[in-house]
Amino acid sequence: MQEMLNDNALPFGLVAHDGGRYLGSTLIISCDLDERPQYAPWVAAVWVEAEHRGRGIGRALVGRAAEAAFDLGHDIAYLCALPERRSFYEGFGWRRLEENVGPHGLTVLTRSRE
Repeated sequence: MQEMLNDNALPFGLVAHDGGRYLGSTLIISCDLDERPQYAPWVAAVWVEAEHRGRGIGRALVGRAAEAAFDLGHDIAYLCALPERRSFYEGFGWRRLEENVGPHGLTVLTRSRE
């Protein structure tokens, strides 16, 4: 958290809330996959509280995070996901770049500025 309190553009976080109630969050960071340091920035640590899933909150967080990366001047945003989660991201426009990366067999997905 201390790293997000400096004057650098990255990293930063987004939080979804309903008044004072936490719904979910995500981070936008420089690197989320040690095996691919050349890719940046990354949408990472996407989380939606279980009781709020299925309402489009994750999709909204990830979409806003990518837009924030574009607002900083990046043309591409990256995201890595377990193979069983990649269809979630592909369902709203993320495209597979690589599969089976690293020890967890992650899929690297991208979204480009429109």
